[in-house]
Amino acid sequence: MPAWNPDDLPRASRDFTVLSADLERWGYCLAEGLLDPSALGRTIDAVRATEARRTGTDPARHYDGRDGDQWLLLLAGEDGFEDLVTNRPALALVRHILGANVNLSGFSCHIVHPGNDVMGLHTDQWWLPQPVIPGAATVRPGDITRAVQPFGGPEQATGPINPAVVVNVMWALSDFSAKSGATRFVPASHLSGHHPDPAVDWPTVSAELPAGGAVIWDARTWHASGANTDNAPRMGITATWMGPQFRQQQNFPYALRPSAQAALSDELRALLGFRVWNDYGASDDFAAEFARPGYARGD
Repeated sequence: MPAWNPDDLPRASRDFTVLSADLERWGYCLAEGLLDPSALGRTIDAVRATEARRTGTDPARHYDGRDGDQWLLLLAGEDGFEDLVTNRPALALVRHILGANVNLSGFSCHIVHPGNDVMGLHTDQWWLPQPVIPGAATVRPGDITRAVQPFGGPEQATGPINPAVVVNVMWALSDFSAKSGATRFVPASHLSGHHPDPAVDWPTVSAELPAGGAVIWDARTWHASGANTDNAPRMGITATWMGPQFRQQQNFPYALRPSAQAALSDELRALLGFRVWNDYGASDDFAAEFARPGYARGD
């Protein structure tokens, strides 16, 4: 039986106090109304334009062996998604968990088509080494895979666990419902220190909210997309945020064209990973605020 009362679980809200409390307690929250209809339409158009430019790519391609899951990598800072990256309410919730200095790690559109294969429960912080007692057996950082993480149940840990270093913001470009295959969560599992045992059918809840909102979750929270039994695809953009100490999923400084880099605001440059953090990420000058490419030195 689920270890939660359904009446206590997160509901769609615009109140930061409510949303931040849900994020802390349950590991996820449902922020509604972040995009007005005009912004929502522009974002969908930008996704379609990006998809159209990727010639030679099968739009119904499979991902990780699962039918019906379509993934489209997006270039934040170049393809017209800047408003999502700098959205104030979303960033406030990300920083509530991670602190003031954050980098965008990944930015992609996930389209779940009707009849999709159901994704297995997982966490998105699987790569972080686990806390250990000196002398105990451990997995070396370079040998970590999803298969060697500590599996167990979702109950709250009684000893030290890793802090949150990643937060996901999934923008709802269509209505998210259980029928459309909305992301499923095991509430409060972010406090367990475990990864979900794949041999157990853990109870989940669906994150339901209208288009224009965002599902925001602590990446330690057990989650997976659901089964789309509707007659239309479910579309969402996931912005994965992390602390500045870690390697980004997408290399935005390398991927963006020089003309796009030159047009970035300092805020976007910092969020996309161009800012030097305590000497890390520097190019030719540890004291510089932002790293710069070799061709820009002029020597």
